[in-house]
Amino acid sequence: MKYQATKKVTGGKLVRVKIEADNMIRNMKICGDFFLHPEESIPYVEERLHSLSRGASQSVFTQEIEKALAERRAAFIGITPDDLAATIIEALAAE
Repeated sequence: MKYQATKKVTGGKLVRVKIEADNMIRNMKICGDFFLHPEESIPYVEERLHSLSRGASQSVFTQEIEKALAERRAAFIGITPDDLAATIIEALAAE
């Protein structure tokens, strides 16, 4: 199934996720009007979330995003890992 959500976060930035999932996340695209430095880290964050359970909690998604950012020495500007995790949860909750 395909899922998507767009969320305006504190500070006015938009984050959008498009997800393909069955019981597990198979593919994810993250975009929006935020920044990630270095920006080539986005595919790494997306891949890091593959194979997580569709029913994982927001804190699990946040932790995995934070680990991916730390491994790449990357940082979001305009959103937080928890903002992204909340958008993922919102997308997966939509039926």
